[in-house]
Amino acid sequence: MTGLPSRRRTARLSAVALILSVLPALPSTTPSADAATPRPPSDHALARTPARPAPSREQFYLVLPDRFANGTTSNDEGGLTGGRSRTGHDPTDKHFYQGGDLRGLIEKLDYIKGLGTTALWMAPVFKNRPVQTMSGTEMASYHGYSITDFTRVDPHFGTNAELAELVDKAHAKGMKVFFDVITNHTADTVDYAEKTYGYRSKGAFPYLDAEGRPFDDSSGMREVDEDGFPYTPRPRPGEHDTKVPAWLNDPTMYHNRGDSTFAGESALYGDFKGNDDLWTERPEVVEGMRRIYEAWVKDFGIDGFRVDTAKNVNMAFWTQWATALDAYAARQGKRDFFIFAEAFSADPVVMAPYLTEGRLDATLDFPMQAALRNYASRGGPTRDLVHVLAQDHRYTTDKANAYGEVTFLGSHDMGRIGSFISQDNPGADDAELLRRDRFAHELMFLSRGNPVIYAGDEQGFTGSADDVYARQTLFASKVPDYLDDDQIGTERTHASDAYDPRHPLYKAIASLSQLTKRHPALRDGVQEERYADDGPGVYAFSRTDLRKQVEYVVAVNNADEARTVGVPTYSAGMDFRGVYGSAARVRSGADRKVRVEVPPLSAVVLKAAKALRSPSVKPSVPVQAPAAGATGDVEVSAEVDGGGLNRVVFAAQVGNGPWRTLGSADHAPYRVT
Repeated sequence: MTGLPSRRRTARLSAVALILSVLPALPSTTPSADAATPRPPSDHALARTPARPAPSREQFYLVLPDRFANGTTSNDEGGLTGGRSRTGHDPTDKHFYQGGDLRGLIEKLDYIKGLGTTALWMAPVFKNRPVQTMSGTEMASYHGYSITDFTRVDPHFGTNAELAELVDKAHAKGMKVFFDVITNHTADTVDYAEKTYGYRSKGAFPYLDAEGRPFDDSSGMREVDEDGFPYTPRPRPGEHDTKVPAWLNDPTMYHNRGDSTFAGESALYGDFKGNDDLWTERPEVVEGMRRIYEAWVKDFGIDGFRVDTAKNVNMAFWTQWATALDAYAARQGKRDFFIFAEAFSADPVVMAPYLTEGRLDATLDFPMQAALRNYASRGGPTRDLVHVLAQDHRYTTDKANAYGEVTFLGSHDMGRIGSFISQDNPGADDAELLRRDRFAHELMFLSRGNPVIYAGDEQGFTGSADDVYARQTLFASKVPDYLDDDQIGTERTHASDAYDPRHPLYKAIASLSQLTKRHPALRDGVQEERYADDGPGVYAFSRTDLRKQVEYVVAVNNADEARTVGVPTYSAGMDFRGVYGSAARVRSGADRKVRVEVPPLSAVVLKAAKALRSPSVKPSVPVQAPAAGATGDVEVSAEVDGGGLNRVVFAAQVGNGPWRTLGSADHAPYRVT
């Protein structure tokens, strides 16, 4: 597993439990250091460790520029001439450019902002090969994932000047701008002399250095010429110099092992659906990709990246690249630059190393997406949510934690939440589909993480499948497959524009956004599980403001009937009032529980009338370190008694080296990985 290097490590650990309201009175709990080693940090020094990654209150809006708004028809064909096989434009075919562009995005910024959006996330806008044949099908690169020029905006979308205008105007409206970026592959311009493309493994076909000796690239690079690859790479006719920067035209910068099967070794070394897979183990590739994306940070003032296909790139690349980009952005005044990764897995054990080892700031939270869908759409058991959220400690590092995770219900790759709800409830009428769709958004907005709205979800878009079937235009469509879609919450079809701020889902999302702005604890306050029914039913948790120490109780119910449950809180004799989904006024009993009634397929939020009381006892903090010689992923944990709102900050020392903060935990279980 990833995490700690596979060598013996010894650690001396320091931990501090913080009851925030009485922090100045806490005694030191750090062990003393002898004269031969650096002194451990004090409790108060550890307490200054930020409790949250800076981007923990964002609300993202994800758009494919080609599918959002057509601001001008003059660039529909990207300045090219000929039929669709040359220009890539055919608004009657879902596999081709539809006409959306940056000008359209600029004109619709108020519509996007109206949802409460704080961060615009765009699919790649860089210049692409207009048309490629993938899996035997001719299709255009409207999605942006077949790049030839990493320094220019694709002419189908507009110009670099229009991109700068978009960024400036979004910033003026209080919205950040995030680019979807690719380091894994480029457009398919490298062919093989053998004219076969099945994957060839490293075991059967090792790399050969310039002297013909086999070597393993994961143990170090050597000089390689074109005869040292499993296949003999050759530029396609007329495409020997089509990529920018020029180093991308060197065929030795690619793995050249054939098409990925997306399993085993091929997931890292194979071509992504024919696109040329970069040899990311090479230092020249790390350096080249660093320089490419530093230029976009410097020249356009963007606020972060979503990195595509992170799972198909070796982890060492991310560690080097993300560290370099963070440092460069900080020098440009972007100290909160935020990089999150797409690594398609519903297992937190697979996802977390992209933070702990890869040094990225977050991942797209596929485990949470799977749990949200199963609970809100399928009526699944609460244990799915319990299981995912119980592993939040895995994401903790010195600069990140689960509160920075990017949560979502669907996407341009996996399909829309409206589609999932329609598929999961085939006999439901529109009213039930709308209720479930709203319910899914409630649960996402009220849980930890930065929520994403995929453009069109706020208008009830569905779609018959994933990928291109979920990439409908918000402007009037001519695509037969899209015109057949049933939309949720409206009688409108895709033959009409869909920018309606009166749509019930648009209004519901905007309302949730306003709620979390009025009550910031619902965005990044401490989230602690309080109650979970056996099977389907009520799931309840607290969100507590770290600064004001006011507790909120959130309860959701996926059952078909109302449920009343007793939910534990931090306080006895505390008054709570409903601020969302309920007007109830209740008081916690001596057992610190409040009685909460939750309607079916609904969420309820109650707010405490006062801040938490100061605890009557000081905490004690026994620390459990890993066993001597432990390697791989290991956990450090602490037990905290004394009650109240606690936060544990962990620091470690290796040998006689400097102390390093590992991260912090603000609810049980108090662990870092």
